[in-house]
Amino acid sequence: MRNIVAFLGLIVSAYAASVATPRPLADVPIQTPDKNKKINLRQYRGKVVLLVLFSTNCDDCVSTIGLVSRFQKEYADQGLQVVAAAINDNGAFEVTPFIQRYRLQFPVGFLGRDETIKLAAIGKDVRPFVPIAMFIDRKGIVQQQFYGDDVIFKDQEKAFRAITASLLKFK
Repeated sequence: MRNIVAFLGLIVSAYAASVATPRPLADVPIQTPDKNKKINLRQYRGKVVLLVLFSTNCDDCVSTIGLVSRFQKEYADQGLQVVAAAINDNGAFEVTPFIQRYRLQFPVGFLGRDETIKLAAIGKDVRPFVPIAMFIDRKGIVQQQFYGDDVIFKDQEKAFRAITASLLKFK
């Protein structure tokens, strides 16, 4: 039993180390449904970015996308930019209908597995729970990162609002 506990502790430690924050945002462009355009997150320097990596077929992700959509409207004038990227296997094909279905008014694209690993700073063998919420400050530093199974998602509106407000205060 002690060996199992020690092994699980090592896994948790390695996992936590692989998503260290704060850290500089990786330079990973997000492909848009328009094959000729990519979302370059560097273009949002000077703004607080709330980046959501999601799956188009995940109910919890839909809930998070609805929340951040409201945040985009509410906090845009204060300097918030919401960006989202589908990371599921069929994301490239499903992102356009997803954008239309939920009438999203912020940049949305999709990422492949390797790009997701680099952007979210996760290990290749880690399969994180979606959604993944990344809070990026005005200088392009990932200040907070959460996965769908994190306790923060139990009351995500309250938590997201507090983190967003905190980041918007610092210029």
